[in-house]
Amino acid sequence: MTTIYEAAGGIEVLERLAEATHQRCLADELLNHPFSHADNQPDHTERLAAYWAEALGGPPTYSQQMGSESHVQRLHAGESAYMEEASPRFVACVVESFDEAGVPDDPRLRKALTEYVTWAAMGPFRAWPSSSDDVPADLAMPRWGWDGPLS
Repeated sequence: MTTIYEAAGGIEVLERLAEATHQRCLADELLNHPFSHADNQPDHTERLAAYWAEALGGPPTYSQQMGSESHVQRLHAGESAYMEEASPRFVACVVESFDEAGVPDDPRLRKALTEYVTWAAMGPFRAWPSSSDDVPADLAMPRWGWDGPLS
């Protein structure tokens, strides 16, 4: 069976999606602040695309070369109040970027991508509301399939 990563068009499409999303976040008053710090990490969109790729059935580039799930969770930990408002807006930025990024106009694919981003933004990225010190060191990269989270 084809993975979501393959159906989306691979890393090239996910890189365009990450870049288009990034630009929308920069233009959003609430999301601008964290996304404007990308100067400190100029490969932010490449890293985001690699993370999405791995989570959606692509190669393990993110966890082998860029970071761990624990690292990603620490970046978002302790931001509970902010994430409550920011998460749905981030999801909207991703979804609004589908056409610009060249995500195939396949309803099943777009539904799966939207469900993944919503799940990630509303769940795992809000799992550590108090402090990055609460994040375990050995979190596994969450995987997402056509029917939702994979075990």
